[in-house]
Amino acid sequence: MHRYLFFNFRPPSMPMVTPPPTRHEWYQNDTRVYISIFAKKVSADAVEVTFEPQALTVCLALPAGGNYVLDLDPLAGEIDPTASGYEVLSTKVEIYLQKKLTGIQWTSLEAPDGNTSAPAPAMNTSSNNPAPPAYPSSAARKAPVDWDRLAREAEQDPENKAEGDQALNELFQTIYKDASDETKRAMMKSYVESNGTCLSTDWEKVGQGTVETQPPEGMTAKKY
Repeated sequence: MHRYLFFNFRPPSMPMVTPPPTRHEWYQNDTRVYISIFAKKVSADAVEVTFEPQALTVCLALPAGGNYVLDLDPLAGEIDPTASGYEVLSTKVEIYLQKKLTGIQWTSLEAPDGNTSAPAPAMNTSSNNPAPPAYPSSAARKAPVDWDRLAREAEQDPENKAEGDQALNELFQTIYKDASDETKRAMMKSYVESNGTCLSTDWEKVGQGTVETQPPEGMTAKKY
């Protein structure tokens, strides 16, 4: 079961302290699953992580008060608890899960409906050409969107006769349609502010300031 729990105990005389929203995102490669819990200024002493062969429990004591708990049981695949770990950073807690079966792509963090069977193998079987990581979605049970796959499909589609700006617009619409709200904001902001020279899905980076124009190599951006 996938649960998010906030605990906020207080004496009757004290006002209620509401913790800031806490979210998580995840992505993977052939050997590991990475989970980022976005919580600022969390002390390393305030983090408890329990790894089991097919379960993960994370508890954070938030600086603003209360606890945040992420309970994933059962996970979509088996892991090696002894080779898994985490790191506490200034803006997030980064957790990595070592896959017991490498080369297997998870379609979600948890096994659907309690099914503990291993996920389907990745399409790529060449050890010299590892599959690119599937980038995260903020939805709890929605499979990550593989942006690289969408781009390849758009290029290889024999019926896709569009070229130039039209092809770019169609690819933008395809990616935008299945993106999370946060990813859509990042895409719109980066594309507009950069005058169409940059398209980013990373809101954490794009939201920090204005996205500068990035003209192709050998060209210079001019204002008219």
